[in-house]
Amino acid sequence: MNKNTHSLKKEMKKKEETSKLEEKNPICFTIMPFGGWFDKYYFKVYVPAIEKAGFEAKRADDIYRPGNIVNDIWRFTNEAKIILADLTNKNPNVLYELGLAHAITKPAILVTASIDDVPFDLRSLRVIEYDKNFPDWGEILQSKIAKALKETIESPEDAIPPTFLEVNKSKSMEVSDERKDFMQLKHDIDLIKKKIRPSNMISSFPTHMEINLDQALSLVREWFRNGLPIKEISRRLKDKGLFLGEIDYVLSQYAKGL
Repeated sequence: MNKNTHSLKKEMKKKEETSKLEEKNPICFTIMPFGGWFDKYYFKVYVPAIEKAGFEAKRADDIYRPGNIVNDIWRFTNEAKIILADLTNKNPNVLYELGLAHAITKPAILVTASIDDVPFDLRSLRVIEYDKNFPDWGEILQSKIAKALKETIESPEDAIPPTFLEVNKSKSMEVSDERKDFMQLKHDIDLIKKKIRPSNMISSFPTHMEINLDQALSLVREWFRNGLPIKEISRRLKDKGLFLGEIDYVLSQYAKGL
């Protein structure tokens, strides 16, 4: 075997090894409390769901070792393709790590046993609730997580608070100005929906209002074109005599037309 043949085979072997590394499943980094039942949930529910969705499951205890734990968590957060965060019991470490993930535009799926444990500003994101009192809750949660992971990776920007999205700067998460504005609007409207229940009487606008539906939508379009924030638009609609449920409806109709 001459030198050229040996070098060629060596190069081909190197390429094969590189290719195998590239084919490795992307990482889903799970941030959650440790110990007790949480560990059981992770290994019995989360890991199978993550692997079913085509990801490699990682958790902070996979990297715990003598040294700076924060550095290790930061490294895994950077390497992960997606984050799975269990916010049950409002664990401060989990919330801190989720904040780090959002700050570097990592899409995150939130899981909780109670929606009250999810900060209000994050409730417009995808939140999966589970109820341990429900029969087969583990299997149901596993299925929901796998489905959410697959869907989120298709539209990762929807799993990040709009505030953290970079416009035409980030290689990992690039969005246009128009897309970011729309996502901020959707985020705000979703928060409104979480806070109130729209009135069933909205379809026929009551007489207390100074304006009708068409007029309200026209004003909303004009105000958004002028760059008014949604809080100011909501205040102005309220001044026109609209109740909270009616404001929510008008904003939703506007968003549908974008």
